[in-house]
Amino acid sequence: MKHIYLTHSLKMESEAVLFSYPDFNTPNLTLAEMQRALTPDNEIYITVNNFHETNDFMIENTMIETIRRESVADGFIIDQIFIRDFHDVNTVLLETLSNEIRNKHFIIGPSFTKVPYFLHSRLAELFIENDVSGVMYDLRNIDIRNFRELQPLAKLKMHVKKRLSIIPLIRPEQLKDLKKSIPFEVAVID
Repeated sequence: MKHIYLTHSLKMESEAVLFSYPDFNTPNLTLAEMQRALTPDNEIYITVNNFHETNDFMIENTMIETIRRESVADGFIIDQIFIRDFHDVNTVLLETLSNEIRNKHFIIGPSFTKVPYFLHSRLAELFIENDVSGVMYDLRNIDIRNFRELQPLAKLKMHVKKRLSIIPLIRPEQLKDLKKSIPFEVAVID
């Protein structure tokens, strides 16, 4: 299983990193450039969210311009795509972001966990149609040993098979239990 480490500081180790503030707002973008200079072969991901902005037009344009200007990132994590209280996605924005991101990883952030489980499959199909690479699923506040709590995630993983990566977001102490439960190719460690 590949590990991506959630951080807002530079790493000297050779490991994949996701630069983000703890609330998944966009980090200081200088970090990605400096990390690439320190460890040229590491995978670097950044979050592209501005939860402080309330104007939808500004949110969309900020995300698009951030993606256009960010040349060193291998992928982008985006949460601000959901509408109608996490019951749907802004499909125009989804298509636009997909076109801007092109051949880099486009990952839906851990806000996907707020989507009602009966909509997971429908939204996953929309993501697949728009070249989304993966979906993060926040498991930090659940008991991974309790299969009942993992059931929505397991059903989603079975539905998407290899067409979309499901990427659990976990605490370091949950890693051992996660490996025993459902097999994943990638995990983000907080």
